[in-house]
Amino acid sequence: MHRDSHSRSAHRANPGSGLAILTRQALARVTTPPAQHRRPQRHAVVIPRMRTRPMPRPQDEKTQRLWPRAVVRAVPRRPGGPLHPLAQPQQALQLLLSGLGALIITSIVVLTAFFVIAEERRGPLDGSSAPQGAATEALASRDMDAAPLTRQEVFGGPEIRLATGAAPYRVTVTHTDTDCAIATTGELGGLLDEQGCSQVVRAGMVAPYGDYRVTAGIFNLPDAATAKTAGDQTGALVEAGRGSFAAMGTTGTPLTQVGWHDVGHYLLYCVISRPDGTLVTDDDPYAEQITVDLVEHYLAEDVLDKRSVTP
Repeated sequence: MHRDSHSRSAHRANPGSGLAILTRQALARVTTPPAQHRRPQRHAVVIPRMRTRPMPRPQDEKTQRLWPRAVVRAVPRRPGGPLHPLAQPQQALQLLLSGLGALIITSIVVLTAFFVIAEERRGPLDGSSAPQGAATEALASRDMDAAPLTRQEVFGGPEIRLATGAAPYRVTVTHTDTDCAIATTGELGGLLDEQGCSQVVRAGMVAPYGDYRVTAGIFNLPDAATAKTAGDQTGALVEAGRGSFAAMGTTGTPLTQVGWHDVGHYLLYCVISRPDGTLVTDDDPYAEQITVDLVEHYLAEDVLDKRSVTP
């Protein structure tokens, strides 16, 4: 057994055996090399490296609350299946707007087609199918339209009814003359004579609106250019108070309103007065309607358009 060199031990020898002991000790000194002082060896302590592994997430209910997980779930939508409650009102609104848009477009198309067809079927008020260009050419001058006007042609009956069922204008007096100045006041007669006016056909009547008194008629001029010039210069005379159209069946100069319009080589006009003799203002609704009825509709369309297609 190995012993430490620094340790000492003492033994009591038996008699007679001292030599032996001595000899053993001597032998030990001879055979055993002297001990050397050595530092105790220090061995490095190897600390095992810790090996980590992920800690498993607890599966119990209480632990999972400490380990929250963000879960994103999409709203399932199957073809043909029910929509999410929030999407249903939006889809209903889109369907409603689409339906309204389609209805509006369909209505516009139908109305447009209706008015186009109605306009084609209506044609001129006198039932003729003559184009407007041909009518204008036929009335361009007295050379193209040589026959003079007649009272029967212009005011052939006791009434002028513009539409079926409408209240009529009652014709009280008619007159035709080759002296155009007889149907004017002031300087207008001389102007029409200078422009070559050959005749005037006129009538006095009572309007269905408030019993207004009306005189309406047609001046026959050489051509469309002179008729337009006469109409333009008439406006200047009326505005200046230097001339106007005369009313039939009255004396003096009543507080009237006048209207006129040139069509081809003719100058159409009307004179409107109130039954009580008071002023007919510019914004009088009855006066405006009377001018439209007699000048624009009856004389221009019913009389002259028919004349333009008569052989």
